[in-house]
Amino acid sequence: MSRRSYQYLFRACLTLCLLVPATMLSGGSKKQKQEVPVDTSNLVWPQPPQRRRIAYLAQITATDDVVGVPKRSWMDRAAGARPPARRQTLKSPYGVAVDSKRQIYVADAANHAVFVFNLEQKRVEYRGDRPPARLALPIGLAIDDDDRLFVSDAALHQITCFRSDGAVLAVFGVDDLQRPAGIALDNRLHRLYVTDAKANRVAIFDTTSFRLLQRIGEPSTPGKAEPGKFSAPSNVAVGADGQVFVTDTWNQRVQVFDAAGKFVRTFGRHGVTPGDFVRPKGIALDSEGHVYVADAEFNNFQILTPDGNPLLAVGDYGTGPGQFALIAGMAIDKFNRIYVTDQWRGRLQVFQYFPEQTAVVRTGTAP
Repeated sequence: MSRRSYQYLFRACLTLCLLVPATMLSGGSKKQKQEVPVDTSNLVWPQPPQRRRIAYLAQITATDDVVGVPKRSWMDRAAGARPPARRQTLKSPYGVAVDSKRQIYVADAANHAVFVFNLEQKRVEYRGDRPPARLALPIGLAIDDDDRLFVSDAALHQITCFRSDGAVLAVFGVDDLQRPAGIALDNRLHRLYVTDAKANRVAIFDTTSFRLLQRIGEPSTPGKAEPGKFSAPSNVAVGADGQVFVTDTWNQRVQVFDAAGKFVRTFGRHGVTPGDFVRPKGIALDSEGHVYVADAEFNNFQILTPDGNPLLAVGDYGTGPGQFALIAGMAIDKFNRIYVTDQWRGRLQVFQYFPEQTAVVRTGTAP
């Protein structure tokens, strides 16, 4: 086998590993160790006396974290009352999104379903856990202005669109996608952007007709990072001005395109200094246009300007609050709450970004 053939084979294996659930890579289920509670009230970035910009809020690892753990009295047992629902844990979460009712949606590849966490009503629902909306390997999530949920399925190479009530509205892309991953919406233009990690391009669909409009990019030459070409693009985000930000994972960079799909710029490179990447995955933008990029090798997320200048890094490797073990997807809601999935640990962590006008000197406990 030639050297070039080895390179192609190696990259193909890496692309497959990019989206395989963490539980599959570990060879079994994760054993949860009993942990000592950690005081998170002062878990902020950067540290005092600098002005806080990010604060840790909470995490979700299982349905119990939302609905609580109901107790059964002896009278309930004697009366034959139904036992509480079985605890369901996050196993390999990836995509995350939030609707207008502040419900949090988490795509769990290992559970083959999307969790819907309603924190206000302390209720958990699911999408894709039963026919006719069965999901095989849900990865990317996006929610439009009508609370329609779009889910990419890497195994079935298709997109499923759910209505706000959970009913299936459409299934599309099966003839156009090879291994869809992260997705993002431009609600103004009614477009859905889908990264295709195997085809090394981004597909654009119309969210009214569900038809393919165009494709962006093509495979880059191994060892080269040509503008507008990709090597396993994994996630995508859309800015307020319609610019499209794509994590070009194995080229260790972010590429930016305009609304028409024309290449604009790129930032990032392979390295270990601020602004560099090794395995960039999740990407999102806050209300001020800052770009957040999760790196599965650094196990943190960096905050950068739209041109790629580094501002702040949050997190490191570990299992405690504010730490990550195989960080994956990201989303930021209109309140600047940051949602980050942690595949190996099987959890969702929530942070708060404080815009410039609200950032204050850290003097006491978290708000």
